[in-house]
Amino acid sequence: MTFGEKIRELRTRNGYSQEQLAQMTGVTRRTVRNWETEGKYPRTRALYAKLAAALGCNEEYLRGEQELFLTRAAEQYGTRGQQQAQAFLDSTRAMFAGGDLSPEDIDMIGKHFMEMFWEAKENAKKYTPAKYKGAAGEGSAAQNGGGL
Repeated sequence: MTFGEKIRELRTRNGYSQEQLAQMTGVTRRTVRNWETEGKYPRTRALYAKLAAALGCNEEYLRGEQELFLTRAAEQYGTRGQQQAQAFLDSTRAMFAGGDLSPEDIDMIGKHFMEMFWEAKENAKKYTPAKYKGAAGEGSAAQNGGGL
């Protein structure tokens, strides 16, 4: 079951509208709709906690391995990082579409690919120009109002 399906099922089971769930968690109705139908995910762990409390479920139920991966990417690298992580997951899923691997084997390989993603991100930091690094907050693109 996908994250969106879990949210929709729990929301309807509790008798909440999208608007009610949005108010309970401090987001917009459109955000709830995006979770349920567009394959979007919360950007912070705190929001997962609010959702779990509002829906009366365990936070871990909402967050699978992939959701944790995407949330971490969003927290560390923003929207662009989350989009890159999602594209990475989509491309790795496509490699195994129609294959003969068991779901357990695919999960294991997926975990290794996620580890490779984090290693690549760390290695990319080595080659990031100093003006874009946030070393002690000096010269960071965010501080200077710029970005990539």
